[in-house]
Amino acid sequence: MKIFLSIIFSIFVLLLYTLPDANANSEFFVSNTKGSYNLGCELDNSCFEPYIVNISVGDTVTWTNNDDAIHVVVSGAPNQESFKNLDDGEIFDSGFLKSNESFSYTFTEEGLFGYFCTLHPWMNGFVTVGNVEFIETSMNADFKTSPIVLDSNFKIEEFVSGLFVPVNMEFVGNDLLVLEKNSGTVRHIKDNVLLDSPVLDVEVSNYGEHGLLGITSVEKNVYLFFTEAYHDGGRALENRVYQYTWNENNLVNPVLLKTIPGFEREYVGGEMVSDLSGNVYAVTGENYKIGLLQNTPENESYRHFSSVASTEEKSKRTISHSFDHLLSCAKISFQQYTTNPFGWQSEQPDLSENPPETNFFNIMGNLNSCLKQFYYENFSNGHWEDTSTIIQIKPEGDYAAIGIRNSFGLAVDPKTGFLWDTENGPDVFDEINLIENKFNSGWAKIQGPSNGKSIPKISEYSEYTYSEPEFSWEIPIGVTAIEFPNSNDFINYQDYLFVADTNKGIIYKFKLDETRTKFVFESPHLQDLVLNMLPDSSGNEPMDEIVFAKNLGLISDMKFGPDGALYVISLMEGKIYKISS
Repeated sequence: MKIFLSIIFSIFVLLLYTLPDANANSEFFVSNTKGSYNLGCELDNSCFEPYIVNISVGDTVTWTNNDDAIHVVVSGAPNQESFKNLDDGEIFDSGFLKSNESFSYTFTEEGLFGYFCTLHPWMNGFVTVGNVEFIETSMNADFKTSPIVLDSNFKIEEFVSGLFVPVNMEFVGNDLLVLEKNSGTVRHIKDNVLLDSPVLDVEVSNYGEHGLLGITSVEKNVYLFFTEAYHDGGRALENRVYQYTWNENNLVNPVLLKTIPGFEREYVGGEMVSDLSGNVYAVTGENYKIGLLQNTPENESYRHFSSVASTEEKSKRTISHSFDHLLSCAKISFQQYTTNPFGWQSEQPDLSENPPETNFFNIMGNLNSCLKQFYYENFSNGHWEDTSTIIQIKPEGDYAAIGIRNSFGLAVDPKTGFLWDTENGPDVFDEINLIENKFNSGWAKIQGPSNGKSIPKISEYSEYTYSEPEFSWEIPIGVTAIEFPNSNDFINYQDYLFVADTNKGIIYKFKLDETRTKFVFESPHLQDLVLNMLPDSSGNEPMDEIVFAKNLGLISDMKFGPDGALYVISLMEGKIYKISS
């Protein structure tokens, strides 16, 4: 009996040591979904999985980047009026997370904590710490503020709502036409009312940055840029520019003007504008292309997508010639695989962090790009060279610019006729550029200020020259729309340029000099033409000088209407705001 009791006691003691400690802290894991850098995951709250994490005080949450793109995890929400900084001990900021990298944060207080990706602000999630119930409406209460204009002479109001992923708009007379990216429908706002029936419905691919993208007009002629598909929402055919006639009720009489490569899902471009003479321009993204128009000659690139032929040879190209080029492209890919298997990264990574199978996918991706070029050279109406450019569409003309990475904004100065654009950098340096004649924006050799860097002259495009951006954001803001105030309502802003972003929902104002080619700043922080977001000695953000309005959500476009007001699209809200005096 004593032996039995001794055994029972021993087992009891052992259990005391082996049972989990009720006070022990736990680690919870969150990952963003693959492809979350594309719009769409926010529709079903699947950008981060899980969307809501319920933890206790003292627990740790670890975020892992499961995507191919770089992401940043920051507490708060993109529409907040201001963010607390790290010194307050109340915010976490992962910094840039490359693919498969992780970031951890231990929560020491109860509460509801929202977070998002600063590079892709539609990506958001929540952490509840302690006895806190997550209610969907609490997101609006705690993490969203109303749009405001900092100039008290203006008011902002909701103009229309109920739009589905609106990306761009154009006034044709008093009618406002709005593009819904994913559905391929053009909506009509007449007499301040959004009509139920679309004025056009085209079959688009809506994957990634594909879709109904750009619009401009010259009198009753309306021009659309979209990714045409075999069927609605299906596989992309190509990016195309059509001309339509506006009969005040519908867009009719389509005429195909331009075909542009459209296989890749990102960096498509699509923004359009018409100048004072009625010329029509469209911007095309780099579309993952590495070649001549991206300032990467053949002997410098293993992913050589551009043709090696001269202009004369291009007109005489045969399938045989193109097949030889396909073999050359494949050879370069294999050579690069053996010498630098990690692609176009500047630094050779640690082999232990990049398993050999990753290298295989790299090489297959390169070969896939070679095959795509072969297709375009022989079986498509599009020209692979028409990427990373600003193209004159109507009448057809030369490139207005080359070396463009990813632009969502084009504007023409109504006083000078000069063409301007906004460009998104990869991980650093969003830009505002004055598009001078035969302009080379520098991608991919230069991002932001050149700082002594230069781009080699390209024999076929030797007349295209580089000039510095007029302004840059060192930390990307997702720069989009660009407009020149030109109405009596904005008489005090006639010498300004307005620019909008997606990450912070801000409309920026830039004062022009007498030539209207440069910006004038009072803050010494901005006189180097770069915003690095560092506060000054008073704790004020140097960007305060250049903020006109904020808290407008993900701004995809803005236009001045015939009534003199400024109309602003908030993409994720499906709304258009109106700013007037």
